[in-house]
Amino acid sequence: MGEQKRRYQARDGVSRETIFDGERLTIHTSMDVEPVLDSIARDRELMTHGVNKVVGRLPAIVVEDLIKRGLYYDPDAFDRWWNSYEADPWRIWKGRL
Repeated sequence: MGEQKRRYQARDGVSRETIFDGERLTIHTSMDVEPVLDSIARDRELMTHGVNKVVGRLPAIVVEDLIKRGLYYDPDAFDRWWNSYEADPWRIWKGRL
């Protein structure tokens, strides 16, 4: 039996499909993050960082990954993630949390 793919969601720039290979069911999520990265680059230049700071902007696929890894709902782990190099592409404000 070959691989069966079925797209079950495509909205707001996020596409999800199921992939079944006869034994395992996998959910694949994809998203074009270029518009998000472009807006972050723009905001890094335009935003003045006073008392209230916009730390960054996270695409849905990054949030889902953080949830799967158990980092999203743990405030200390989430702050450590924001301060890591992994979060750099999504950061607007470059200070530390």
